[in-house]
Amino acid sequence: MLFNSVFFITVFLPLILVGWFALQRLENATYAKLFLLGMSLWFYGYYNAWYLVILVASLLLNYGCSVLFEKCRQGAAAKAVLLGGIFGNVGILFYFKYFNFFIDNCNYFLHTDIQLERIALPLGISFFTFQQLSFIIDRYKEDSPHYNWLDYACFVTFFPQLVAGPIVLHSEFLPQLQARQNRRVQWEGFFDGTALFILGLGKKVLLADVLSILVNAEFNNISYLDAFSAWITIICYMLQLYFDFSGYCDMARGIGKMMGFQLPENFNSPLMAVSVTDFWRRWHMTLSRFLTTYIYIPLGGNRKGKVRQCCNIMIVFLVSGFWHGANWTFVVWGLLHGIARVWEILLPKLRFPWQWMNRLCTGIFVTLTFAIFRSDSLEQAGMLFQKLFMGGNKNFFPAMCNVFLIPENYALRKLLSMKAPQYLNGLFIGCVVLLIGMALWFVRGKRAEQWIEEKGRTLRGLLCIATIFTWAFISLSQVSTFLYFNF
Repeated sequence: MLFNSVFFITVFLPLILVGWFALQRLENATYAKLFLLGMSLWFYGYYNAWYLVILVASLLLNYGCSVLFEKCRQGAAAKAVLLGGIFGNVGILFYFKYFNFFIDNCNYFLHTDIQLERIALPLGISFFTFQQLSFIIDRYKEDSPHYNWLDYACFVTFFPQLVAGPIVLHSEFLPQLQARQNRRVQWEGFFDGTALFILGLGKKVLLADVLSILVNAEFNNISYLDAFSAWITIICYMLQLYFDFSGYCDMARGIGKMMGFQLPENFNSPLMAVSVTDFWRRWHMTLSRFLTTYIYIPLGGNRKGKVRQCCNIMIVFLVSGFWHGANWTFVVWGLLHGIARVWEILLPKLRFPWQWMNRLCTGIFVTLTFAIFRSDSLEQAGMLFQKLFMGGNKNFFPAMCNVFLIPENYALRKLLSMKAPQYLNGLFIGCVVLLIGMALWFVRGKRAEQWIEEKGRTLRGLLCIATIFTWAFISLSQVSTFLYFNF
């Protein structure tokens, strides 16, 4: 089920909110938790009920490990349970996400001819796998108690963050689930959550989805691009990805706030970063936290010298690349970010004295590497880079803008096509320039929650929120999935 759908907004969301708070009035909180679990499973299995089997199997595997840790708390037996849990989780993830990739590469490099039916990728498998890995590792280290099955099931399946994050730790969610004060509506938090959901909806529908019109069209026509249009394409993709993913996380956190839960922040103005290190402190922060806590630090972190630290960083970014997808483009993307991090560690003083210059160079690097991330193959990425740096000037930009057919410019398009068709190109170019300018302005602006706190409760703020919701809701006929559903 999609947050940006009429059914979710008009049926599912009101139903979950009313049912959750009505059942919380009962002395026994079990009924509210059962309701939350059932609604979360409905949300996840809405389009494909088969996905529920995989989710429940993963949940039972990890809860079973937690039960076993109660019986063997230390020694070889506990380590065997941990290794079994890790291999079980990684095995499920490998089969559904990487097995096709593995077979394809065997066929290519070993000249075999293994035929295999394509395995469908379950939504959110990377997210709920990492979330549960963190739990069983903490159980092994005795940093987590053994929860009852219903609380644990609610933690894993909590629908706002289930399919695209943020990656929530048990210590963040379960104490809130068990807290009695969350059984009543907190109206201030409910308002803030509603506003955050609407701003996230606006990011997704009014910015990311509109930018996708240009991005999808031009990534399918790379051979026609010149240098300028190629740069515009990858800038638009970087903006699309940011508004799409941060919009989803804002919506997820907004729903959490409505229900009385504080989910961790996942973005902190990442496109304003002044270094790659700074970028990863701001972008997909819960993934960075997981990789740091459960891979980088256990490998030794920065405690065993510069060489070991750099090796650990490269391992972390290699894992990050593979986590994002079964394609060599993701691996190269991860390795490039790892190399950049190592460069910044080894040469910390090799920086510009002006922050705006550091910010610009970081933005260029991030945008170029995410162009590889977006490409279907390394061959396509190579063709795109050829256009970026050797594409010349074929005056392709006006033709590129002609795909920008959106409801907002429909009336003006029709009027110009009848009265002054020679100005149509100017209209399209103006719309694209305006869109990119607005996107860059919002990138530089305040975080959504900061804006809500400072201006969201004023009359002007309320009018702005209402306008965004109305505009976005009317645009839901063009509903699209979130980009991170693919990862």
